[in-house]
Amino acid sequence: MTDESWTVRARKGAYRASAAASYDRPMDYAIEGLMPATGATIWFGAGSTGKTQLLLWMAAHIAATGDKAPRQWLGADIHAKGHILVLTAEDLQEHLLKRIGMIARRMTADAGGTSHDVAALCQRIHVMAFLSMSAAEFGEPNPCLFERDGGRWQPSSVLKGVEAFLDDWNQQVMADGRPEDRIVGVILDSAVSMAGFELANSEATTNFLFYLNRLARRQNMFWAVIGHTPKDAAKKADDAAIERLRGSAMWSTTPRTVIEVRLAGPSEDLEAVRAVHGSLSDRDVVIVEVAKANSQGADLRPRALLRRSDGAYDDLTPKFPGIFSAPPPESRGKASAHTPELRRAVVALLASFNGGKPGTLIERDALRAVFNDAKASSPVLGTIGSDVDGSRAKTHGTLARELALMSKAGLIDTSRGNIRIVDLASDSDQPLAEAAE
Repeated sequence: MTDESWTVRARKGAYRASAAASYDRPMDYAIEGLMPATGATIWFGAGSTGKTQLLLWMAAHIAATGDKAPRQWLGADIHAKGHILVLTAEDLQEHLLKRIGMIARRMTADAGGTSHDVAALCQRIHVMAFLSMSAAEFGEPNPCLFERDGGRWQPSSVLKGVEAFLDDWNQQVMADGRPEDRIVGVILDSAVSMAGFELANSEATTNFLFYLNRLARRQNMFWAVIGHTPKDAAKKADDAAIERLRGSAMWSTTPRTVIEVRLAGPSEDLEAVRAVHGSLSDRDVVIVEVAKANSQGADLRPRALLRRSDGAYDDLTPKFPGIFSAPPPESRGKASAHTPELRRAVVALLASFNGGKPGTLIERDALRAVFNDAKASSPVLGTIGSDVDGSRAKTHGTLARELALMSKAGLIDTSRGNIRIVDLASDSDQPLAEAAE
C-alpha cells in the first residue's frame, strides 16, 4: 500500500468535503442538460426506433465546423466540438457511410453550406465497423469490449486497442496545435452486441460502466452507448421511462445519464402534426426524453422529432407545443366501455375497403387515414385514439384495441401485421363486455 492509496489518503482527511463550502463550478456538458462532457450516457429503446440514426445526426452536429455549423441540437447548446468515433458490430461500413453522407448533405444544405463543408464534416467522423473489417485488419474472434479473466471482468484487447487509438490521436493533434481535431466522443452501437456479457449481469455491468466512466473522464470525452429496452418493458408501456428500467443492471446502475428513444404513442397528441403532415405513419414521430440523470442541471423536457427520408430529423417540439398535452392513457386495471355503436362504426370503416369482402388486406396506415377523416363526422369514433400499432393492442381507448377485440372475435385477422378481413357479417349487435386486465 502506497501513500497514494485511497485508504491511506482517507485517513489523512483527503476526501473531506471542505471545498463544497465555496464550490460553484457548473456541470460540464457536451450538450447542455442532455449529455455530460465525460462519462457514459445510455440511449435505450425498442428495436427500430431510430437510436443509431439519432446519434449519427448528433455526431454530425458535433463534428460540423465553420460559421454555419449548428450551435444547438434538440434545442440545447452544443459545448463539445470535435471528432466523433463510431464503434459498431451491427452495421456494415458502407451502410453507415451512406447514412452519414445523407445527414451531412441535408444538414449542411439547411445551414446554407457548401460541398466543401460536407466533406469537412464527414472527415471528422471515424467509423470502425468490425463486420466490414477483414481478418487481417481485425483478427479477434469478436469485438466484445469486456471479458472474464481469471474470474474478474476486465477490458478486452479490443477495448484496450480503442483506448490506445483515442490516446494516440488526441495526443498527436494537441502536439500539432490542432485542439479542434480532438476526438470528443464515442458512439457505441451497441451494448447488446459489444459489451461481452449478458446485460442482466450486475457484476459485469458495474465493472464495464465504471471502466468506461473512468476512461472517459481521463480522456475528457463522452461515450454514448446504445442499448435495447429490457424484454419486459412492453408490459409497462404506459409507465414512466424509469419504471421500464427497473431490474436491468445496464440501465439502472452507473451511467451518468439514461435517455429513452421511443415511438410516439397514446400519451402524445399528434392531431395537429397530422394536419400538417397528412401522410404521417406510426413510425415517423420519435420521442426523446431523459429517463434518469446523475448530473445537476439535467434537461428533463421531452422532445418530439419527425424522421425525414434523408436520415435527419425535424424537431417538432417548438412548432407543436401541445404534442405532450394528450390525456394520459386509461389505466390497464380498469374496464373500458366497448359499445355496439363503436363496434358498428369500426366495422363500417373496414367495410369501406373493397366492400368488406373476406380476404381483403388493409394496411394499418390506410385504415388510420380513413379513421381520421371519418371521426370528424362520427362522435362515437371521436371517443378513441387513432393509434393502430399492434403493440398498442392492450391500450384502452385506441383503434388498435378495437381491432384486437375484433380479431379475438374472429371478424378480422391481425396476426401478420396488416389487417385481413375474415367475416365482418358474423358480428353480433349484442353489447360488448370486457373484463378488467
